[in-house]
Amino acid sequence: MLGRWLLDFWRGYVVVSVRGDRVPEMLNRATQSGIELWEIRQTKGNTYRLRMHRDDVKRLRSILRETGSRIHFERKLGIPFLAWRAWRRKFFLAGALTFLVAFYVITSMIWNIEVTGDLKRVSPETVEEVAKEVGIYKGAWKGKLPDTDILQAQLLDKLPQLAWVGVQVQGTKVTIQAVDKIPGTTPQPTNPQNVVSSKKATIREIFVHKGKAAVVRGQVVQVGQVLINGSLGNKSVHASGIVKAETWYRSDLSIPLSAESKSYTGNSVEKHFLTFWGHPVQIWGYGQIPFQEMETVNDDKALTIGSFTFPIQYRHATYKETQTQKAELTEAEALDLAKEFAKSDVLTKVGKNGIVESQNVLRKELKDGKLEISILNKAIEEIGQPQEFSPQPPADPQAKKQ
Repeated sequence: MLGRWLLDFWRGYVVVSVRGDRVPEMLNRATQSGIELWEIRQTKGNTYRLRMHRDDVKRLRSILRETGSRIHFERKLGIPFLAWRAWRRKFFLAGALTFLVAFYVITSMIWNIEVTGDLKRVSPETVEEVAKEVGIYKGAWKGKLPDTDILQAQLLDKLPQLAWVGVQVQGTKVTIQAVDKIPGTTPQPTNPQNVVSSKKATIREIFVHKGKAAVVRGQVVQVGQVLINGSLGNKSVHASGIVKAETWYRSDLSIPLSAESKSYTGNSVEKHFLTFWGHPVQIWGYGQIPFQEMETVNDDKALTIGSFTFPIQYRHATYKETQTQKAELTEAEALDLAKEFAKSDVLTKVGKNGIVESQNVLRKELKDGKLEISILNKAIEEIGQPQEFSPQPPADPQAKKQ
């Protein structure tokens, strides 16, 4: 079978539909004349679909006329047709191939180098000069660059003034992020300040680093109330510490009991385009997309030289087949989902060290296919925030005597 298909493909063949009242007679006469026909199927009424070699089409035309049959060409397959199409598009294909080769060469080189960071001990120009020594320069081949870890280590070794260097390669651009090395230690702040409450809460724990605790465990505090006092009699300090407290957040949610979700099937089709001024021209991956539901993912790569960007892009389009699935939730499942949503929302408000300790359902009701629910979330979070103050001058003893 494979050998027969290869032979037919080499000679070239066509898929045709023949229509008429005397099609069976036409088929018999064609076979008797030595015209090879195969995969003959009656599609409807007096219409037949069949395959035949390209070079037998002329011989068949006289028989078609004599039997009053009409022919319609559906597909043309095989090497002769591919060669003919390629010949018609030879200039376009040659231009596209030349462009792709040039595009590959240009995008395989470094054309832009940017040094970022608040640098005071070394200039960006010096960083670029040292980068050139380790292989990062305009016109360098990306494929010949060492791993970024090696480049970063080499730059740090040659620039001892820096505390950290990051190298990132994106397309034809290299970004070097640099951080100055700070000599000595950072002095501790000495300006007087209190630690005050950022919200209404109930104190759970208080750890004083400097200053004096102004509240106790279990005490309800208001916004702006002093938690750690920086005023110690005649002395004022830069108060600091950690104050953890109970806070409450109410979440009102509506959870549908019936929902649709989309998932990928794993099937996909790829197509390739060149876009000129935003208009895509397909260059590879011809054919219909056999999916009813799909998601399109476009990967566009612009052609740039230095800071100039050409109005031409290469687009790799992937069409991923999706399927829609319906999910039904029970009331208990919807309740669990609502609690998860509420917890996630509260965690975005309480900071990285905060937690949700408990959740209480205040109200729930099934309405219009949805679970309407209110949840009270108890969280534990740090509520202290600094607040500077101006120390009061000491009282004048002479003024008291008067």
